Amino acid sequence: MNRLTIRNNCKCGPKSYVGCMDFDERQLRAFLAIADTGSLGRAVRVANLTQPTLSRMVKGMEERLGHALFDRGGKGMVLTPAGELLATHARHIVSEMGNTRDELAALRGLKRGVVRIGAVSSVMRTLVAQAAGQLLAAAPGLRVELLEAVNSELLDALVTRRVDLVVSAGLLDDPGVVAIGPGAYRDAFATFCAEHHPLPSAPRLADVLAHDWVMPDASYTPRQMFERLIAAQGLALPGIAVETASVETMIAVSAHSRLLCWLPEPLLAAHIASGTMRRLDVPELAISREFVLHRRASGLLPDAARRFVELFPLSS
Repeated sequence: MNRLTIRNNCKCGPKSYVGCMDFDERQLRAFLAIADTGSLGRAVRVANLTQPTLSRMVKGMEERLGHALFDRGGKGMVLTPAGELLATHARHIVSEMGNTRDELAALRGLKRGVVRIGAVSSVMRTLVAQAAGQLLAAAPGLRVELLEAVNSELLDALVTRRVDLVVSAGLLDDPGVVAIGPGAYRDAFATFCAEHHPLPSAPRLADVLAHDWVMPDASYTPRQMFERLIAAQGLALPGIAVETASVETMIAVSAHSRLLCWLPEPLLAAHIASGTMRRLDVPELAISREFVLHRRASGLLPDAARRFVELFPLSS
């Protein structure tokens, strides 16, 4: 049986010190289900256990550890500091258990493994798609799971072990991840408008800032990059008439209105070719970026993920 031994302060005597902290995978998954959903009721569906069973499991874990794992209040089940510590280690162990089972199954010929990749939109549609295609051609039984998101979401997905690798825009500054290397691809953000927009092809910065824009909300990395560029010019931010996290929605809204958008050039290539959008030459708002492949700083990289890294084109 898979088990996790955690050494920490405990109320048990010396002889039972290790045994009282020994949890099996079923208990860890149940604990994480409660931590992720915030309530016993919602965790029932995730863990496939009854609410009384979950309650007994948590109570037993708390008694054995000598720490409360959850604060139980009006906001549901919230992790205590001890619970957060256990959750970090539990996610690591549960993830490694799954990876080990996959690789053992692969040795028996039962399956070929899973690789979980996260990336920002531009590189997802270029380098990641190309490397994933090559990987599937070489190993048809492999399964690839892809997550397209912005840097902050990618970092969270990598640290919480929801993906094995991420390709971010620039380096991720977090002690829990390490860079494997920069990808052999760069792109640039630029300003775009509908083909019928009255602005000239090379407008002044003041002219584009006088128009309203469609943007992701302020928590997203591209929006923050855009606002830093404007601040560096000592100018006021333009009006944001529409906020959406969807790139395709941004393009569609801009194409059917006079709203401007600021996006990576490769994402607009098909729309420019079809005559629905055009690029505006605004040097102050043009910025290039590189992409970096990252993995977690700790733990083993699954075999399928290692094979993806071998195919991913890194800059020499």
